Amino acid sequence: MGFNLSFVRMCYVLPLLLGVQKKFNIELSDLNIPKSLLSEPLALVPYSVVAKWLVTLAELTKDDAYLIDIASELSLVQLQETNNWFLSAPDMGITFRRINYGINCFQSGASYYASQSGKIIKWCYNNPYTDTQDRVLDSLRVAIMFTQTIRHFKGANYAPIQVHLSGTDISHKKIAEFFGCTVVFNAPQTQIWLSMTDLMAVNKINSVNAVTSMSFDSYLNMPQPHDSPKVLYETVNFSRHYGLPTVDNVAAYFGYSRQQFQRRLQKVGFNFTTIMSYVLSNQAVKYMESGKSIDEITKLLGYSNKQSFNKAFQKVRGVSAFKYLELYL
Repeated sequence: MGFNLSFVRMCYVLPLLLGVQKKFNIELSDLNIPKSLLSEPLALVPYSVVAKWLVTLAELTKDDAYLIDIASELSLVQLQETNNWFLSAPDMGITFRRINYGINCFQSGASYYASQSGKIIKWCYNNPYTDTQDRVLDSLRVAIMFTQTIRHFKGANYAPIQVHLSGTDISHKKIAEFFGCTVVFNAPQTQIWLSMTDLMAVNKINSVNAVTSMSFDSYLNMPQPHDSPKVLYETVNFSRHYGLPTVDNVAAYFGYSRQQFQRRLQKVGFNFTTIMSYVLSNQAVKYMESGKSIDEITKLLGYSNKQSFNKAFQKVRGVSAFKYLELYL
């Protein structure tokens, strides 16, 4: 076994977090989310961390169906980083395809696809990285997004033919009221059933000023779950939001003990200190390019002081951070 994790971009889950904060007056600090992570919308968050947020929010709100109360936030309209690319298509069919193919830039390891049964299209979502507690919450999150997308074209009163949610039954009255149809729980995957003709629905929103194309250059760092080197890189990069990455902290994201993690590192030819220094030096350069000072970068990367940061940077880059700024930026 190597390193196997899926990721969700911060911007994809941030509307949910802000919606809960606004609706239930819950502070994001209650979820132990650092400010540095909130300020980086394209940051990759291990899905296991997102799962904990979903479950903790259910506990804090004392409501397993809390996502229904913030359904307006769980729309691709809130995904500002795409300049409304998903929803600016001329009809539902094109948006349908854009989401199924493009959303993998925002979430890895999960499948968004269509299945046809006669004149019924089943819009499907499958996330093999869910567990017992978070599975139905994650399923409900995506089912709401799917439904809000269809309503963007069909109107606010649109009701699917049927909704299937994976995970345990949380048959709350407001779930059925939101979807306006039969809701089936304990399904093998999330499904929204709609008519073939629904895909022909024309975009009723005036999209003259909408950006109908987008650059995916900034999204190319999304690793596939089984790509061990890239997954390890991004996990270390995520860990630095909570201070200087350590063997124990990073091992925990994979569900490994310290010893298990170190054995797996050795098996794939990695040394933790080396890869950590490499990851942090690369992030330091990105911060330099954005205009951040050495003092800011030192804190953002979790180093205790500038001397420690500079020494680690020079070991990887061959020159000090100050000299690098002077020579290249």
